Amino acid sequence: MSTVLRMGNRSDHAAASAHVERHARERQLDSLIDNVSLTGRAVGQSPAWRDVLKKAIQVAATDTTTCLLGESGAGKEVVARVIHRASPRSRGPFAAINCAALPEHLLESELFGFERGAFTGAQQAKPGQIELAAGGVLFLDEVGEMTLAAQAKFLRVLQEREFLRLGGVRTIRANVRVIAATNCSLRQAVAQGRFRLDLYYRLNVFEICIPPLRERREDIVVLAQSFLEEHARSTGRARVKLTAAAADTLLRYEWPGNVRELHNALERATIVCEDGLIQAQDLSLALPMVPATADSTDLNVVERQTIERAMGEVNGNKSRAARQLGISRTQLYLRLRKHGLERATM
Repeated sequence: MSTVLRMGNRSDHAAASAHVERHARERQLDSLIDNVSLTGRAVGQSPAWRDVLKKAIQVAATDTTTCLLGESGAGKEVVARVIHRASPRSRGPFAAINCAALPEHLLESELFGFERGAFTGAQQAKPGQIELAAGGVLFLDEVGEMTLAAQAKFLRVLQEREFLRLGGVRTIRANVRVIAATNCSLRQAVAQGRFRLDLYYRLNVFEICIPPLRERREDIVVLAQSFLEEHARSTGRARVKLTAAAADTLLRYEWPGNVRELHNALERATIVCEDGLIQAQDLSLALPMVPATADSTDLNVVERQTIERAMGEVNGNKSRAARQLGISRTQLYLRLRKHGLERATM
């Protein structure tokens, strides 16, 4: 009986110790999340955003390939930089490539580099971003837009941790951690034959879904205040403040361009506002501040309607429409193509 009691006591003690250790880890993680959520562009206290930061910090301690999913402008690069700063590779470089912004031959030369004479105009050898990011992180934005040829070559980087420069014969080791990001469904791209299944599984080891700004409204005013402080520091001017009406406008707006659109709207407002106060009209939020209607709950439908409205309001001027939506011209072109609106806007 005494032996049984001793074994029971040891079991209870082990369980209690594990419980204490688990709570200590949770407190430490909460502390790290608090620190991250109060700095830079990672600010935010909504449960959805804190869950994103929790996953980012958890995976940061590893070298696991990570895939960030979310709408354009939602903060995918912000999360990638959080992972970089919280990782053992924080002292190494952070190299970013937008796969949608470069044509196929330029994307491959930017990724892998090239040797002298590899193609017309290659007067001297040049290292690619994989080499330049050695010891650090390589961030592939809009990875779903990578061509099939580039996908096949990059798959070798993930599988063998080695590659060749364009026109090269010497194998180079790839000492990088890869973080990929996309605003489209890679599963759908695989089903359509636009994305390799084997590369999908290599990239999507650890997935983090970043919610759009409209789904974490608790963060809108906090982000706005952080952007205004950032603007004051960068310009050396006194900080501009939001009026109550302006803050209410920010909260009621749907933010199709997400955090990037919020930043752009505030930057414009700081230029036109008077007496150091941003009024509601200074924000120039021209798109309807109403939620999606019952027949437009699908995000693709909402996105198409938003782009159509923006293009109509600026008479088809793509540069102005991109600025209004808070996205780049390249991203606008991709969405016009995605929704079959290219001809309609020519």
